[in-house]
Amino acid sequence: MNKSPINYLLTAVAGAVLWVVFAILLASYFSENPSLAEKYPEDLASELRLIFGLGALLSVLFAGYWFYYGSQEKVAGELPAAKTTWRAMFFSQILIAVVLTFVIIFLNTDEGIESQWFGIYFAVLCVLTFVLFWVTTFLFSPRTVKYIPFGK
Repeated sequence: MNKSPINYLLTAVAGAVLWVVFAILLASYFSENPSLAEKYPEDLASELRLIFGLGALLSVLFAGYWFYYGSQEKVAGELPAAKTTWRAMFFSQILIAVVLTFVIIFLNTDEGIESQWFGIYFAVLCVLTFVLFWVTTFLFSPRTVKYIPFGK
C-alpha cells in the first residue's frame, strides 16, 4: 500500500469518499437545519460543497506531495528535514481548516446561523483536511519516511 501509484489512488479515493459523505449525502442536513435569514438552503449547500471539496482536494494534494517527496532517494539521508516538512504540512492543514471555517463564517455573517453549526462545519473541515492528511500519510507513506507521521 505504500508503493506508487497505489498510495496516490487510495488517498484520492479516501478524499473523494469523505467528500461525498459530507458534501453530498449530508449536505441537506448541514444546510436545512440551521436558521437562514435570506439565503436558500440550496445556496448554503452549494457553498459547503465547494468549501468542503477545496479542503479535501488540498489534503489529497498535500498527501500526494508527501508521497512524492518521501520517495526521493536524497530524503533517506535527511530524515530530520523530512520530519520538519511533514509537520509543516500537517500544521498547514490545520490552518487550512481554520481559514476555510472563517470563509464559511464570512459568507454567512448576515444569515444568523447558530454558532454550533460553525463548530460542526469546522469539525467536518478537520476531518477533510488534517485528519485525512494524517491518516493517509500514516498508512501510505513511502518506506523511507514511513515512521515520520505522528503516532508511528
